[in-house]
Amino acid sequence: METWPRILSVTFAAMIVTYVELYYNVQAYTLTTTPFLLIGVALGIFLGFRNNVSYDKFWEGRKLWGALVNTSRNLARQVCFLIDASHDSEDVQQFRELFVKHVIAYGHALRCHLRNEDPAEQIKHFLSVEDLATVLESTHRPLTILHQLGRDLAVARDRHWLHELNFPFMDAQLNELSNILGGCERIKNTPIPFSYSVLIHRIVASYCLFLPFGLVETTGVLTPIVVLLISYAFFELDAIGDEIENPFGLQPNDLPLTAISRNIEINLLELINDPNRPE
Repeated sequence: METWPRILSVTFAAMIVTYVELYYNVQAYTLTTTPFLLIGVALGIFLGFRNNVSYDKFWEGRKLWGALVNTSRNLARQVCFLIDASHDSEDVQQFRELFVKHVIAYGHALRCHLRNEDPAEQIKHFLSVEDLATVLESTHRPLTILHQLGRDLAVARDRHWLHELNFPFMDAQLNELSNILGGCERIKNTPIPFSYSVLIHRIVASYCLFLPFGLVETTGVLTPIVVLLISYAFFELDAIGDEIENPFGLQPNDLPLTAISRNIEINLLELINDPNRPE
């Protein structure tokens, strides 16, 4: 919908040019289709390159969040089964639940971090009062939660709840969470150069605006319709590149981070048999 004002504007301009050309026989400024064919090919290549770059960022973001789902499930499974069953006391059960809830909080905090949102409401049900206060006071909430997860693993090892040989396996999962965080931040903090995007916008607008001057002799009264179709294609391709450039936003075609993090929450709470898990 954001492109329709521009599409209708160039179509209206094409109607005026067509009317003047055909009914007043003013042909002093009429062009051939040759320059528009040459410019159109180059413009299509530029748009294709930019959209490929944007889609690469979108797809990498989706793969990173898919890895987050898998790593979260692995951590929850490992904390349930690698903790020594001979120490299956109330303290160990509580440790398992708190650890899994920390993993859930990490997913929510990462989503809010990428969207510049406050995660307090999302994570307050999964952290202790002390840990929550520490997280909210920090400047990097997901990293702080990741540090708390590492601290909890060290506590389990020191209390001999977690065998020394199993500790590296779980620590490797925390490293994977850190790699996912870094990958997402790289995508968010590395936009396509602004000058390149502005140049594409201006060339697309200029091309569509002057297009009727090269078509009116060939297409006659159908020139506005042809301009409408061509401008729709170019403006939409331009808009697609803008929309998927940041896959972590809140636009309809961005990644469904809320649904993914909520799915992690449901899966992990089910593993620890928490009765308060969402539907």
